[in-house]
Amino acid sequence: MTIRTFILSAAASCAMISLAQEPRVSSSMYLNPQPTGATLVPFSIFSDGLKFPIRWGLDVAWDSEQNVRKGINHIGKENISIMRSSFQTTYPLVDDKELTSSQIARLDTRTKLINLVGTDVDIVLNEDQEAGIHSYYVENGVANTDHWAELINASVKWLNENYPKHKVVAISPYNEPDFGWGQGNLASFKEIAQKLKANYPLFADVAITGGNTLNCDEALKWYNGLKPYVDWGNTHQLAGSFDTYANFFKTVAEDGNYPYADELHNVGEAMVGAEYGMKMGVWWGFDSRARGEFCRISNSGSRLAYAENRPAWTSASVYRDETSGEVKAFIGSSERQANTSSFLFVSKDKDVYYDGYGPVRELNMSVPGGTGYQNGQTNAERVIDVTWGADVQPSVINGRYRIMNRSTRYVAAEYGSDNIALVKAADNSSAQIWDVAPVSDRIGGDYSFLTFTNAADRRHMNVLNFSTVSGANVIAYDGGNSSNEQWYLKYYGNGCYYILNRESGLCLMAASSQQTNGTNIVQGLFDDSSVAKRNLRLWQFLPEGAACEIIPPAIPKGLTAKASTASVTLQWTANTEADLAGYMVLRADAGDTNWNTIARKVQGTSFTDNTCLPGHEYQYAVKSIDMSDNMSKACTAVEAAPVEGNALVANWQFDDMLADNTDNALDVAVYGKTVFSTEHKSGEKSLYLSGTDNYVQLPYTIASYDKMTVAMWVNWRNTSSAWQRLFDFGNGVDEYMFLTPSNGSVMRFAIKNGGDEQVVACPTKLAANSWHHVAVSLGDGTVRIFVDGEEVAQATGITIKPSDFNPVLNYIGRSQFNADPMFKGYIDDVRIFNYDLQADDVKEIMADLTNGVQNVETDEAVNTATYTIDGKAAGKNAKGLLIRKASNGKVTKVIEK
Repeated sequence: MTIRTFILSAAASCAMISLAQEPRVSSSMYLNPQPTGATLVPFSIFSDGLKFPIRWGLDVAWDSEQNVRKGINHIGKENISIMRSSFQTTYPLVDDKELTSSQIARLDTRTKLINLVGTDVDIVLNEDQEAGIHSYYVENGVANTDHWAELINASVKWLNENYPKHKVVAISPYNEPDFGWGQGNLASFKEIAQKLKANYPLFADVAITGGNTLNCDEALKWYNGLKPYVDWGNTHQLAGSFDTYANFFKTVAEDGNYPYADELHNVGEAMVGAEYGMKMGVWWGFDSRARGEFCRISNSGSRLAYAENRPAWTSASVYRDETSGEVKAFIGSSERQANTSSFLFVSKDKDVYYDGYGPVRELNMSVPGGTGYQNGQTNAERVIDVTWGADVQPSVINGRYRIMNRSTRYVAAEYGSDNIALVKAADNSSAQIWDVAPVSDRIGGDYSFLTFTNAADRRHMNVLNFSTVSGANVIAYDGGNSSNEQWYLKYYGNGCYYILNRESGLCLMAASSQQTNGTNIVQGLFDDSSVAKRNLRLWQFLPEGAACEIIPPAIPKGLTAKASTASVTLQWTANTEADLAGYMVLRADAGDTNWNTIARKVQGTSFTDNTCLPGHEYQYAVKSIDMSDNMSKACTAVEAAPVEGNALVANWQFDDMLADNTDNALDVAVYGKTVFSTEHKSGEKSLYLSGTDNYVQLPYTIASYDKMTVAMWVNWRNTSSAWQRLFDFGNGVDEYMFLTPSNGSVMRFAIKNGGDEQVVACPTKLAANSWHHVAVSLGDGTVRIFVDGEEVAQATGITIKPSDFNPVLNYIGRSQFNADPMFKGYIDDVRIFNYDLQADDVKEIMADLTNGVQNVETDEAVNTATYTIDGKAAGKNAKGLLIRKASNGKVTKVIEK
């Protein structure tokens, strides 16, 4: 059997349709439709963002040196400006005035821990009620407010005398008084606060915090009851609703007081606090990376996005560091009350990489929760690096590798009984092989990490004795994926990474640069002050079989660019290296130096970029990359821009494939099961959408036009549910344009860009259970809706254009709104034009049931598919090329006609 394609001449470019389409490498291969139900977090990398500076601190009420050192390493001393310590009600005062030796010793121990951060850090004192409350302070449930006030005064006085550089800035007389620790009631709390302010000059400039409750549902009651003596509003979130937690900070801020959280347990609490006014946060205990990264970036950066799921008690945000330009996404939850939920991060500006996954616009992240209060809870939180640029992480690290040190070019291996050291790479040595995998999202707490498991004996890469100090050995051990066996990556460039430990926050490094078997591997402080120091800390992940070398492949040659109506196709000459892994494709605006990697490790020597925008000029370059992730320099750039002019930019026939029938290669993807049906209108088959578990996702830039037309054949099979979508192109619930076959009464089009919807309503619903041609034409402030070739609705004065918001989440059969039902029925012959078709145009494409293809008589006496560049049917006398192809796509004959 042979298949032949007729290519028509056109002034701007040529389009080709093949009945047996060849596989193409294009931007569409990165489409990965996500499950419905996620809370959207759309963000713009280049937006101004919002500033939410917060004073961050650590807690020594739980006097753990490990917690403090972890916090310092992850947050950085420069980002810690407050510490929480405690006074003790365990012992009565000496002569009703002085602290006991035990109370002094405990204060001294805690202050020495504070000094690890700095000798002049501000302090908040709260009550250490868990150590016990002596009857000297509370007897028969009644607090002795005189003794209580005197104890607080004595504690602050001792600190002022013995650690004068520290300033006590606030006091929390009761801690979690709503929980039943036996401290006293609200009236006694208020009386203590009143006495401190009235009778002790030391407290003239020291704030009183309240209500300090365990349950945020109780916080406002205690806070309001302490007025006018309360200065800082404080609550914990160990119980209580999202609503009351958020409202508490909002109320305190509106009062003109200081919103404060002195026991943060999850980055989710911190994100919510920041949204509603929290100005200071202290971490109770300390986990690791997500909290540290959030403290760093929230003070030096701008928030680009925030989202919350109140019923699930989860939240998410995106921040940009204004110094480094880094962008990071965060997800978090309630420590004890979260339900499993998910967030969909959406980059509105450009393709990005989420922890190395990309290039994409969207990432769906699940936040695991439990089934009730403290039942199945994991205290889940995570940070995700959002990156882009000319040198991006070459691939997601998840597999079997040798791990090569950049300085020595030796690899990490088990060495001796339990040591991990550098050795010269050798084949067939399983001790040098590591299985690197992400931790379970239910690992407990922060799950931003990887584990490194040795292939020889399944032991893990482990920091000896949970050390948090530089120089500690790294050993092979099976601690059950404990925190000192978890690591995260920071991409440096040219295929190299820093590897940092969850427990310590320190870098994996070679102890020396000597090329000697047995050179120790330790952890150390991050240090890139010189190339030599940096290379000791840099590592390459070499897939099994890849060479331990750093020689890059040759720079690609022969790059050319061919523009089409919505794409640019690149071609280049193949490299000859035996260990070539592929090519990295780069793009920048013409005349700009801000390159982005738009494709990674491309196989073959061509790539079609269909994420280019109309009216933009671009430059392209290609780099080669080998199996060891060594990359060449970029080749000489070429320039190109999408061809201007009215055109059909995409067409999907759904004849047993999801490919676009134009040379733009705007192939689509289906979430769920792909079902092609012989119940069709055009071609041979249609696509069936079940209304429950599948939808179509179109490429990210398919609808970024000033004018456009969307046309399709539809056979709607479920009239009982309103607000299904024929199409919905948007960036969430604030930016979209959609067509529903019924809003409950009529077919309706709506477009929105952050303000009010602009709507076009048809006289009736779309008729069901039969095929109908539907088209929506937008242009010059007018929207027209056509059904079966006839205009059924029109509206002028439509001021919003699709290009105003450049929709990224472009669906057929799915809504931007999670509550809306999915479409049930058949879809066929979907076409998108970059201009507003008029009535005659719509009738013409409706009548063309072969995708603009009609039979053309040729010398070959066969039927050949043809169409013009703007998607209209070609006449019999069209001129072009007749290309004869075998079913495998091989060209066997070319005839000029």
